[in-house]
Amino acid sequence: MSVVDLRAETRAFGRARLRELALEAARQGVLDRGWAAVRMGAIAAAIGISRQSLHAEFGTKDDLGNALVMQETAEFFEGVRVRLDLHPGDLAGGVFEAVQYMVSVARDNPLLQTILTRTPANGGDVSLLPLLTIRGEPLVDRAIEILGDWVHEQWPSADPNDVRVMVESVVRLCLSHILTPTKSPADAAADLAVVACRCLRMAD
Repeated sequence: MSVVDLRAETRAFGRARLRELALEAARQGVLDRGWAAVRMGAIAAAIGISRQSLHAEFGTKDDLGNALVMQETAEFFEGVRVRLDLHPGDLAGGVFEAVQYMVSVARDNPLLQTILTRTPANGGDVSLLPLLTIRGEPLVDRAIEILGDWVHEQWPSADPNDVRVMVESVVRLCLSHILTPTKSPADAAADLAVVACRCLRMAD
C-alpha cells in the first residue's frame, strides 16, 4: 500500500469513527432530553470536534436526525425480511412473524420507543417524529417495500393493486399498534395476518 493509499484509508477510518461517535451522542441526547433539545454544538463538543466539522459531515440537524433514524432501523428491517423468508408460500405465517417482530422490537427499542410514543398529550417530545412520518416516511416506505417485494416474489400472479392495498394496510396498521398499543404483539400480528389474507383472497 502506498503512502497516499494509507493516508486515504486513515482519513476514511477517521471519518467513519467520527460519524459513529456523533450518531451515538445524538442517540443519547434523544433518550436523555428529546430531539428538540439536541444541539449540534453540544454534540460536536461531546465528541471533540467543531460544530462546523459536524455540519460538514452531516449537513443540518435534520440530516443528522435522518442518519440516526436510518442507522437505528437498518437491523430492524433486516430482521423483518429474515422473518418473511422463513415462510415461503405462507402469507399468514410470514405476515404474522414479521408484524410480531416489528411491534415487539419497536416497543422494546429505547430510541424507537422514544421517537414513536412521545406525544404532546403525555408531555413528550415529538420533534423527531416528522423524520419518520412526513419527510419521505423512511420507516413506512421501507417496510412497505420489504413486504411488497416478498409478496411479489412469492405470488407473482397476484393482482398488483390488491398487493398494494394489502401491504400499505398491514404496514400502517402495524405502525398504529406500535404508536398506540392496545394488544400484545402476537394478537396484533394475528389480526394483521387475517387482514393480509383477506385482501389477497387467501385462506387465513
